[in-house]
Amino acid sequence: MKVLVFAAVLAVLVFLFLRSVRTTRTAPFVVERGMLTGWTLAARPGGDAATAWLGLGAPERLAPPLGREIFGRTAESLAFPSEPVIPLLLQAEFDAAFDGPGMPDTILRLARDAGLESGVWTPRCMGYRRISEPGGTRSVYFLLFEGTRFERFRDRLADLLRAEGRDASRFDPRGLSPVLMVAGGDGDFGRWIPLRADPATDCLAPVEVE
Repeated sequence: MKVLVFAAVLAVLVFLFLRSVRTTRTAPFVVERGMLTGWTLAARPGGDAATAWLGLGAPERLAPPLGREIFGRTAESLAFPSEPVIPLLLQAEFDAAFDGPGMPDTILRLARDAGLESGVWTPRCMGYRRISEPGGTRSVYFLLFEGTRFERFRDRLADLLRAEGRDASRFDPRGLSPVLMVAGGDGDFGRWIPLRADPATDCLAPVEVE
């Protein structure tokens, strides 16, 4: 009888502990409102395929507090990106569909016309992915943002290809989501790009703006 009682108590304690861990992981993250404006476009031609040919740079103080918060909640061994950037157009996408005279200037103009540097970038959630593969697992945490301006820009890129008589099938406007990497199990964030986020499965916790 004592063994059964002990086992029951242990099971309850384990259940309460696991529930507490889940609650901590999924509690809202907080972002300062001032960190969500004043973002700047940056063209970065010549990188590897997974890097952003064109990115939108956030304030440097946006991601580090979130990374520390993730570490405090999970105690995972984490690496952090060197700079906070939302990829807008990947180097691989540019090479496949947009390479050519005059295209870089046109793409930058479309990005500015889409309002990517103006207004507030509203975070939708803190996203999380974990993949098991031979030799171990890898994971990544990222901010997923509301995508209206992002999608407008990428739709205009597809329109540009058609207007120029290029093969629009070489570019998928929905092949990339507006995400900003925050932390990962290793420092190779390029392995997660392109990242097409699904809020139903990728959102770990809400983000509150103060």
